[in-house]
Amino acid sequence: MGRLLCLVAVITTLGAGACSERTTTTSPTAPTPTCTYTLSSTSLSLAGTGGTASLTVTAGSGCAWTASSSAGFVTITSGTSQTGNGTVNITVAENSGDARNATLTVAGQTVSVSQASGDQLYGNWAGAIVKGAGCPATLPSSVTWTGTIRRTGGASSELVITIASVGIFNQVIPLIVNANALQFFVQIDTLYTFNATLAGDRRSLSGTFSGGGCSGTWTGART
Repeated sequence: MGRLLCLVAVITTLGAGACSERTTTTSPTAPTPTCTYTLSSTSLSLAGTGGTASLTVTAGSGCAWTASSSAGFVTITSGTSQTGNGTVNITVAENSGDARNATLTVAGQTVSVSQASGDQLYGNWAGAIVKGAGCPATLPSSVTWTGTIRRTGGASSELVITIASVGIFNQVIPLIVNANALQFFVQIDTLYTFNATLAGDRRSLSGTFSGGGCSGTWTGART
């Protein structure tokens, strides 16, 4: 009888061990952060001369965002892809036409960029030069010219001019601009001084030139 009781006790003990449950401990999964983005501004305005601007983005430390531009005249110089707080810097080119608009997409939000109309003087030009009294016979009676008037910084400007018939190609000439009057000097057979007056809309001009006893007229218009 004693041995039987002992066997029952052993069987009971083994069964309890076989049926026991094991508990596995797992680490909790970190919740996915909810990202919100706040922009310092949703509109930027620039002068026709162009310039730079910036805006800041406030975001959580683990929140990624990007910035892009819809137009070629607005260039993002830094801040196209960031995580957390950051700054977007842009450069806007000088406007040689009417007022224009573009948009930035920053952290999924739209930022409007507006630029005022620029000085119509700056851009591509074409015209004619007609010689008058005292000019060498070797000079043609009239020539056509093409060129680009551009700002070089601050109040300084220059004309990149081509007069193909007399062998001038893309010559860079400092341009003096004083309100609606402009002046430049070009060497052909001698040094010529060109003076002109801009029309009220600054998209056409007419004037005179002289040098070495030769004089004449010249005209131009924006193209």
